[in-house]
Amino acid sequence: MTSPLSSKNGQDSVYETDAVDAQILSDLLLNARHLSSPDTAAKADVTSATIRNRINKLESNGVIEGYETRIDYQRLGFLPVLFVCTILPDTSGSISEEVGQLPAVVRTRIIHSGSHNFHVVAIADCQNQISAIQRDLVGLEIEVESISLIDSEETFAFSDFGRTAESPRDKP
Repeated sequence: MTSPLSSKNGQDSVYETDAVDAQILSDLLLNARHLSSPDTAAKADVTSATIRNRINKLESNGVIEGYETRIDYQRLGFLPVLFVCTILPDTSGSISEEVGQLPAVVRTRIIHSGSHNFHVVAIADCQNQISAIQRDLVGLEIEVESISLIDSEETFAFSDFGRTAESPRDKP
């Protein structure tokens, strides 16, 4: 399997996974905090030690970049807001870091397309804060195309981690 894009950690080679890695990654995506090595080991038909060693290997090779806590900002009285923006492609890395320094920003995403190629998720508690965030983005020479309140966001396990060039995805 090859990838036309470089990873953000600078490693251009594709990390080859097998069924054990696939099970680990799927279980981590669903609930990293309560991952049970024995449960994952039973699913993958290996030992718990193998699971722990594989997790360490996935981390050291940059496949697992970290673990994050998901917060329900709405439950705390805040508004998660998506700013869909357009930036020049050659500024994407530096502008993402710069935007990430804004106090309300919790996530940025760079999209490989001509326009609408930069998504910013920020947290606000009123319209005035949303307007202030928009002004901050415009001040960084970012074109804000649209602003939307995020109602909900779900995470699902990706099931094709173990797929290789020799075993392409089943066709419907």
